[in-house]
This record gives sequence, C-alpha cells and structure tokens, in this order.
Amino acid sequence: MRLLRPVLACVTTADWDEEAEHLLARAANETELQAIIGRYAPDLPVPSADLIALARSSTTPAELRDELHLEFQEFNAVLAALGYSTYSYPDVHEQTFGDFLRAHADALLDRLRVHYAAVADEGGDFSRYTAARSLHDLRPDPDWLSRFMTPPPEAMRGRVREWLRQHGADDDLERPGILQPVDRLRERNASAADALVARLIPLVEAWCRRQNVEPPTGWRGAVFLESKSYVERSGLGDLVTLSEDQLLDAVERAVGWPDGIPKTADPTRLSLTPKDLAHATKRPQSSGTTNGTATRTITIGDDEVTVGRDQLSAIADMAARSVGESFLVQSGRVRLEAVAGVPRPRTGTSSPKPRIVVAKMNQANEDQRSAIGLVGEVAARAWLQRRYPNVRWTSGYAEVVNGDRDASDALGYDFEVEWRGTTRLYEVKALSEPTAERVEFELGPSEVDAARRHARDRRYRILLITSALAPEDRGVFELPNPFSAQGRDRFKIVSRGLRYQCSPLARGRPSLEGRQPQVFACLEEVQGGGLVLRSSSTGSY
Repeated sequence: MRLLRPVLACVTTADWDEEAEHLLARAANETELQAIIGRYAPDLPVPSADLIALARSSTTPAELRDELHLEFQEFNAVLAALGYSTYSYPDVHEQTFGDFLRAHADALLDRLRVHYAAVADEGGDFSRYTAARSLHDLRPDPDWLSRFMTPPPEAMRGRVREWLRQHGADDDLERPGILQPVDRLRERNASAADALVARLIPLVEAWCRRQNVEPPTGWRGAVFLESKSYVERSGLGDLVTLSEDQLLDAVERAVGWPDGIPKTADPTRLSLTPKDLAHATKRPQSSGTTNGTATRTITIGDDEVTVGRDQLSAIADMAARSVGESFLVQSGRVRLEAVAGVPRPRTGTSSPKPRIVVAKMNQANEDQRSAIGLVGEVAARAWLQRRYPNVRWTSGYAEVVNGDRDASDALGYDFEVEWRGTTRLYEVKALSEPTAERVEFELGPSEVDAARRHARDRRYRILLITSALAPEDRGVFELPNPFSAQGRDRFKIVSRGLRYQCSPLARGRPSLEGRQPQVFACLEEVQGGGLVLRSSSTGSY
C-alpha cells in the first residue's frame, strides 16, 4: 500500500480522495484491490494487476515511478502532500551540469573574454573575470532538485545565459568566437614577459649596484616565475596583448621595484653605461652540489641546469618557462576503483615484471631530487592557478625561492587553494621519467599526519605530476586522500610513510583537450614496507 498510494494519487489527481484511500486500506485481498484500482484509476498506464505486481517487485516509490514513467515534479508534489519524503539527485545534477559546461567551455570563455577585454581596454575593473573563467560559481539551480531527476538542456542553457548576462556578456552560446584563441594569446604574453625579465635583471642589478642600494627581496628569487604567475592570476594576459608598460607593471607587482629607479627597460633612461652593464652579476650556474659531491645537473626539456640550493630560483624560472598550454588544459581527472584481491605477477617469460618509475630516484643525488620536486611544484602551481583565483604556495620551496617565512614542509602539503568557502590542500608528487606500467611515490610523516587530519572533509588531495622534466609529455593527475572515504578502500597502511604505485599513463599521453584515462587500482605490499598502489588503465586518448 505504501508504494501504491503516491502512484494512484498521481495518476488520478482530483478523483483520488479520502473515500478511495479508505477503500484501498481496507481491501481484503488482491481481487478487491484490483477492483478498487480499476474503479478509481481507470487511466493507469498498465492494468491494475500489473501495477500490483510492479509494486511487489519495487522497494521504493521512486522505482515504481520510473517503471510507470511518471512525471518527476508531479510525483514529488504528491509525495510531499501525502507526507512522504521527496526525491532529489544533487550528484546527478552536478555531473550533468558539469558535462554541459565542459561541452560549452570554449564559448563561455570567449563570451567572457569579449566583454572583459573591452572593459580592460577602457581601463575598467576586470577583476571579476579571473574568478568567472574557472566557472566555479556557475552551479546547478537548487530549484531543479524538486523538478528534475536530470536537468534538461533547455534549463541548463537558460541558467548559463542568465549567468553570462550577469557579467554583462553576450549570452549567445552558438555564435562563433571573434577573439584570437586564448592559448595563443597566453603563450605570446608569457614569451614577452620572459624576454622582458631577461632584459630587466641585469639592468636592475647594475642600477642598484651603482646606487649602492639593495634590490627588493623578490629580485633575488625566481623573477620570471613570479611575473608569469602574476599575469596568470590577474587574467589580463587572457584578454589583451600586453604592452611593455603593462608587463613592467606586472613585474613590479610580482617582485617589487627598487625605490627611485624609473620603470623602464631602456638602459639609456636608467643612465647606465656599457661599463655598468658589463659588471652586472650573473646567477651562478656551476656551483656544484651542497653536499660536496661532484657537480650534477638536470635537464628540463632541452635546457640543462646545475642543481643545488643556490640554483633553486634559476631552476624555478626554467621550469616556469617549460609549462605550456598542452599541460595546463589537462583536466587532471582520474577514477580509482577498488579491486577485490591483489593480482600477482604471473610466472614465465611471457609476463615480464613491469618497469617501475619511482618519484624518489635512488640513482639521483639529493640536489637532483630536490630540483625535480621543485619543477613538479612549479608546474602544479601553474595548473592550480589556471583553475582557482587564490592559490598559496606553502612548501619549503616557497620559503627558499620566494622568502616566504610561513612556508614549511612541516605543514604536510604544498598548496592551499580557496574553493567555495573552504580551503583545499594539495600535496605534489613529481615523477622525472616518462610513465611506465607502474609509477611509485611516497608520503612522508608530516604528509600522512595532514592526510589523516583531513580524512573526513575531503580537503586534502594529491597532485601527481608525471614526466616532470619533459614538457611535451608532462601530465597531471588529481588523486584522492588515501585516508578519505574516496581513497580508504583503495589503499592500505602497512608501515610508517606511504608508498604508491600506479600507471596513469599506460597508453599514450593526455590529449590537448585534457582527457585522462580511467585508473583501476589494486594493492600490493613491496619490500621495505609502505603502501603500494598498482593499477591498470583503460580507454584511449
């Protein structure tokens, strides 16, 4: 009876009254029940006997509703009137609306850029663009929950068009874009910033030495990294081709500007002579390692750089130059599914042991490992800044490169990201080699502590950067907290520290559209303890 009441009330509307309710409740057998249903609900989509059979095989009103193809909103209204709990599917709405946004992302970004480029050209405030371009504040309408099981395209389109109008942008999603592609504009502006910073560094050093003043602290760090980061955060590099004056302003805001020096890259205006510039200091490139061993290097793309603590700023700048649009457009999405049991490698020559790529390379010295970790964090920072307006670098590298005294590896994570009223915490793990069948990384004690503290709130995430030193092959994967509900059944703690293996790039590399493979995980303990995640990928790119 509990399942039949809302169905009969829904299909009979005004004909269903207290008398019908009373008779239905007092039906002595199935024959009487069929007669009552036939009398009060002659327009049922199925015979009364079939309706009773469906009710017996269903466990919830929603199952019976779907079997009879009843209208969702009307059925919810009947449930509410009868005192039943109504149905809503927020996760379905989030997924469906997210798919709609991804399908129209290029058009949405173009409409925003057209509007805010005009605002920027007029010297207006375009700060809303940086938050809008990520689409984070574009959410499903809460009113849809009682009306739709799945939001229909026309409702989602209306929601998006209203949002565009609130920004003052054109709401036509079908009109072709009129601006140059944003990836080309970003790369052009990044190249211009790189060239300007290369000119500025010796000029600022020469001017400060001549005036016997200390440059701002930022000029002793990664000047290009911070300047590029500021341009990305401001959003202006998405909207216009930056002039030299705009780039100079970005450099000043990123790393400061010495007091008294004209804001220019012209040595004549700075009254600098060739002799002044000849004595401009260059950042050391061959200081060797910090532990007294032979000089070692790493190669980022085609560029080789000496490693060592005093080289971290130069490495950070080189890493920033290597981060291109093919990396930044990757979605980072990956699905890890629990696997019952642990498959073991089969014996025999037909099943060779998979090659394992390890984040902490035993064949590299400590300076090389530190350099690779820094490259991974620089790439991760750029990827996060593309998606979130407020990203704070909190690892020990930030203290060394930027002089941030509050940054520390003891926090157990590398980045804090403001997101929808809370803060997400990202720990970055970098792999130097191209991915093989399995990759491996570790979580140290402070990282384990942080992950455990945030096991319930879903704030703690892991960003796995693959092929960190190969810009053309570099990938990014956002993994869940191993201690969270999303990761707990996929990982197992067997000792202090966690060590993971996975194969997120088993077949090729992410495409320019940023699609990622699905990863299906299983566990296996390895020599020395730790947690191992071994996985196999499915799908193609």
